[in-house]
Amino acid sequence: MKRSSFIALLLLLPLSRLAWPQIDTFPEGLGKKISTPEGLRDVIESKDPRIVIVDVRPPDEYAAGHIPTAINIPGGLTADIKDPPAKDKYLVLYCLGGRRSPTAGEKMLADGYKHVFVWGGIVNWPFPKEISAN
Repeated sequence: MKRSSFIALLLLLPLSRLAWPQIDTFPEGLGKKISTPEGLRDVIESKDPRIVIVDVRPPDEYAAGHIPTAINIPGGLTADIKDPPAKDKYLVLYCLGGRRSPTAGEKMLADGYKHVFVWGGIVNWPFPKEISAN
């Protein structure tokens, strides 16, 4: 009995990792609007000055391909960024697969940013990406 319970626990453990915390402090249902690739693309195309797309991956991953208009803030740490976004901007964070962006979102909230949305990973972005020179 103990062995079967232990095996069941081991089988369920990886599933619990898939439900990482979602951060959405955007007002007016804006987070729901941008939660899909199409919704995020629409917001990017609207050139809403309140919204800043933030790639939290390392610079080499960002340079290899990122969501259009995204800026690179590795790990969500703004201390090393020359011109970080204003604290009142609406930040949309993403990484590669969606595992690093929640941690970066927590760091940015702790740093005083009030509007943070963790979008997930660029692997979910089906549209063309921008490439940057290193």
